[in-house]
Amino acid sequence: MIRRAAGRVHPWLAWLLVAAVLVQVLLAGLAIFGATESFALHDGFGSTVVGLLALAVLLAAVAGGLGRTAVGLSLLLLVLYVVQAALPQARDSLPLLAALHPLNAFALLALGVRLALAGPATKTAAGGSD
Repeated sequence: MIRRAAGRVHPWLAWLLVAAVLVQVLLAGLAIFGATESFALHDGFGSTVVGLLALAVLLAAVAGGLGRTAVGLSLLLLVLYVVQAALPQARDSLPLLAALHPLNAFALLALGVRLALAGPATKTAAGGSD
């Protein structure tokens, strides 16, 4: 029962992550154009909501018994999130590396959409095609 529920919730969690990344872009824009005092909302939302969703997507893929592809892509999503969180720390020492932060956000967005769209078609490990 848990396995079936986790498999069904996996694409919904991926869609929530996609929405959260879009909110992150909005929060960054608000900070860039002076609608907020700083990037605190962007930082806080990213380190809590986006991080928890990235972890939840992976846990749902594993608990749902989804195939190697879904689990691997869900793990990659979490790795991209960790990289995303680390990139701004390189601003002073490696600014060119830190500049990859917005590009990595595109990768998070694209992978989230990929996982969300593939969700209903993903086979379980028992009957899967992975």
